[in-house]
Amino acid sequence: MATTTVSLAAIRRLAVSTQAYAARFRRAQAGEVEETIRRLGAVQLDSITAVDRAHRLTLSSRIGAYRETELQDLLVSGRVFEYWAHEACLLPIELWPHCRRTMEGGAHSRYHEQAMLRHRDLVEPMLDRIRSEGPLGSRDFEGAGDGTEMWNWKPAKAVLEALWDRGVLAVAAASPSSAATTSPNA
Repeated sequence: MATTTVSLAAIRRLAVSTQAYAARFRRAQAGEVEETIRRLGAVQLDSITAVDRAHRLTLSSRIGAYRETELQDLLVSGRVFEYWAHEACLLPIELWPHCRRTMEGGAHSRYHEQAMLRHRDLVEPMLDRIRSEGPLGSRDFEGAGDGTEMWNWKPAKAVLEALWDRGVLAVAAASPSSAATTSPNA
């Protein structure tokens, strides 16, 4: 049996090269945002913007400058979706069936469960509005946080998040103007 010896430096180069970082500044070509999300399998979202949003850094470090509208179009068309993959991530739509078990199986956060119980009277009226008016964000619903919720979310925001967690709603646009729409299976 032959043994192959590989240097630590070669292993590092291989690990970095498989991440497909761009070697220099470039402008992304049409379709590269979707292709990169598909290749990576998941692109983490993070609202903290010390430098920029996590998904923008991840994508631009690999494909260069891209139009944010291309990402919006992918969400609206349902070719990518936002859901939990360790953290909130952009995922290729082909992974939706793999997430259904989590969505339907009750592995929801205690916070989301409490929101559904505490604000159950809002659920159907909110879903009715989204079905009739199309994608809506929490800003489209009345109310304000009362200081008792973890992030001081207003009740409508807590319900939208819980419905998203269950796969009843899907995100139809990336922040800052996120909007909920009914999911492919709702």
